[in-house]
Amino acid sequence: MRDVLAVLLAYGLGSVVWGVVLGRLLCGRDPRELDNPGASGSVRLFGPALGIAVGVLDLAKGWLAVTIAGHLGASPIGLGLAATAAVAGHNWPIWFGFRGGGGLATGAGALGTLGLRGTLVGVGVVLLAAAVYKHPRFYGRLPMAALPFGTVFGAPALLLTFWREGNTPGLLAAACCTALVGLRGLQMLGEKRERDARLRSSG
Repeated sequence: MRDVLAVLLAYGLGSVVWGVVLGRLLCGRDPRELDNPGASGSVRLFGPALGIAVGVLDLAKGWLAVTIAGHLGASPIGLGLAATAAVAGHNWPIWFGFRGGGGLATGAGALGTLGLRGTLVGVGVVLLAAAVYKHPRFYGRLPMAALPFGTVFGAPALLLTFWREGNTPGLLAAACCTALVGLRGLQMLGEKRERDARLRSSG
């Protein structure tokens, strides 16, 4: 029962998509109309200050979801599932029509609570691979966005680190969260194509 409560609370907390909340409150605009509602999309639409705030808040809610699960007395498996639920909430938020961000910041916050070193290694590899992929020489050559491309490389590093540490909750959460980030990244690529098509038709 404690695990179920922890997962439900984590999903509800993850569903607070701060890019949408702050975009609407401070700028009168829903970032999903033109971009993704995560930190990177918020930087592009609203500037670096608001984008950084969105990233920090998304990171914090992932950390808070797992921390609350721990205080509720969730089992090790329950902690891993709570981390997964926080990312699922961010990617498919019940409060915002099940269309959210990519989950990287929220996943980093949740996984960092379970194992900081493994999370830093995995996220570092994801960001490095994504940055390389966005180079003009490579970008667009594969049918995927930079985020799922980076996840392909970051996930093995993340999983290996947690496995070597014997971190069962971290290993479970890492496997599930990277799958959710990759899946949402593929969806976001399709959403971007739809937005681009609408802009061309209206232009």
